Amino acid sequence: MKRIAAVCVLAIGVASCGDGNPFTDTDTGTGGGTGTPTPASGVPENILGDLESISFNAADNTLTVTGLTQDGVPLVNDYRAIATTFAPGFVTFTGQNDPLGRHATAFVASRDGLQAGVVMTGPQFNKFFGGTFFERTGGYTAPVAPESRFDVTYVGNYAAGLNGAGPRTDLFPVTGGVDPDVNGPEQTAFIRGLMFVNVDLNDMSVEGEIYDRTAVLQSPTNPNAAVFGDLPDLVLVDGALTGDGTFSGNIEIDATDVTNPGTPSDPVGVDIGDFAGVIGGTDGGSIVGGTRIEEFTDELDSEIEFGVFVLDICTTASTDPICVNALQP
Repeated sequence: MKRIAAVCVLAIGVASCGDGNPFTDTDTGTGGGTGTPTPASGVPENILGDLESISFNAADNTLTVTGLTQDGVPLVNDYRAIATTFAPGFVTFTGQNDPLGRHATAFVASRDGLQAGVVMTGPQFNKFFGGTFFERTGGYTAPVAPESRFDVTYVGNYAAGLNGAGPRTDLFPVTGGVDPDVNGPEQTAFIRGLMFVNVDLNDMSVEGEIYDRTAVLQSPTNPNAAVFGDLPDLVLVDGALTGDGTFSGNIEIDATDVTNPGTPSDPVGVDIGDFAGVIGGTDGGSIVGGTRIEEFTDELDSEIEFGVFVLDICTTASTDPICVNALQP
């Protein structure tokens, strides 16, 4: 399996993991639009991360994850659904083999022949594992812009796993007097937010924004509770759409959000990650995709997120304010 380093993520001003150097045995490279290979799945390798695939059945609310390191036995592992999602717009699944085995969290959603999801393990043994998967079944029909225009807009929810400890709400209890020095599992920290994407069908370009981003991390005083941190908004730039409806591009800090206390110094124009996805559904009515983003806030240390988005096209029936404005003449 590909290895991804766990890191010591810092919640706003407080450490959420132990001392020591967590950077060992890493071979996944970094994000940043470097033209990483695209495997047979069609998902760029740096966004796919440690995954091979996911299979989400919305009809019976089941999820199968293939390839994630240490999420259980056998290699293809079935996860269990959580009644209340951790991230709006997505079904939350978790997986853990035993009380001392790694805990994994997944956020998944599907639309009309499209599915996408992100899976992340909590930090344990100086490592975390994770990645994003998306796919389309069936052919591609390009969206039709309203009123003879050449651009369409998609809106929806965003969710991501973050390489740090989150609140312990779903771990199997450890019993039997296990030595406290034993390195037990943690749940992953995560991010939830909103997203919109503009697609220009004339010049085949894609851009957009991930905004209202909130990190959910483990409280330093109560491991079962959460602390929340605002994160800088991100923008999708240099996105290119192909003739088969796939697209990819780079991610930067939003220049209008530089006053955010967590924004890195001099962030404008700095490439901090990648996005990729695919348009699908009836008349190109939805898009799904994933992200990999690094070093996006000064409030966290050596942070990495793998994210997922499932967005719907704006129509005259849409009530979202972004859609209402996007459809103005």
